[in-house]
Amino acid sequence: MKMSFMTGAAFNRNPSKAKKEASERPLVITDRGEAAYVLVSYAEFQVNWTPKTLFEALRDPSADEREFEPARPGFDNRTVEF
Repeated sequence: MKMSFMTGAAFNRNPSKAKKEASERPLVITDRGEAAYVLVSYAEFQVNWTPKTLFEALRDPSADEREFEPARPGFDNRTVEF
């Protein structure tokens, strides 16, 4: 995902430009050369950062219907002390 960058001073001088940039892609606002904030459109926020139910979070609509078969752990080289 591409991002735009803007200094905190430039953001304070021209918030309209920041809103325009954020409507196209996430805008990282820096403070003393370090990323400090991210400004995104509300539509993108709703899609990517709003809370979901557990079912929605775990559901992957692009996944196929294969069964999950994890590797079985082996206990061959383990010692047991009582």
